[in-house]
Amino acid sequence: MSTTTTPTTSNLTTHRATANRTTANRTTANRTSIRRIRRLLAAGGLVAVIAMGAAACSDGSGNPKAAGANTAAQGTITTLAPKTGTQAGAVTPQPAQQPTSQPQGQPTSQPTQQPQPNPAPSGPAPVISSFTTPDNIDCHNGNFQNFSASWTTQNAVKVTISIDGPGVYAAYGPNADTSLPFNCSSSHSFLLTAFGADGRTVTKSITLQPRNVQSQGNSDPDA
Repeated sequence: MSTTTTPTTSNLTTHRATANRTTANRTTANRTSIRRIRRLLAAGGLVAVIAMGAAACSDGSGNPKAAGANTAAQGTITTLAPKTGTQAGAVTPQPAQQPTSQPQGQPTSQPTQQPQPNPAPSGPAPVISSFTTPDNIDCHNGNFQNFSASWTTQNAVKVTISIDGPGVYAAYGPNADTSLPFNCSSSHSFLLTAFGADGRTVTKSITLQPRNVQSQGNSDPDA
């Protein structure tokens, strides 16, 4: 013969309280587990951030390099892209100017001037067209005579006459005549030189002989 137990109100209340405590304990345990999991995730994320930051700041040879800033928050990694372009108000560094060294006190070499050739004559050359004198000089009335000489030229600006040498006796126009002295003691040469506008010259010479020269000791044979 079986016995059936009828639950009472107090028993139901006790069971409910026990179930509520069990549920509360499970909720508390779940919350604790969640907190531990979050701590582990946060710690793991921080380690990952540190490792990635070290890898980003090093190129493998110990030299730092530029990288974006990484931020770990609540177990997640947020990568900030590096900003490009020139920010407002940023000063662009200018390269330092290198001083230009100038030689001090260095002698300046001047090129040696080469002698310039004389310019080529311009214009036509002078020409003596005529130089007229007596064939010889008559000395019957004395040993010191004068005779007439004349000349004509072309392209000449002046002429000179020299007697028995290079020395100039006198200068004249390009076309003229004059009276020249003659000593009957010997023959004499007369040199006519015509000058062009560019300095070129032309010459012509005449030699005259005396005739009928009187002897200084001549006396009358009938005396």
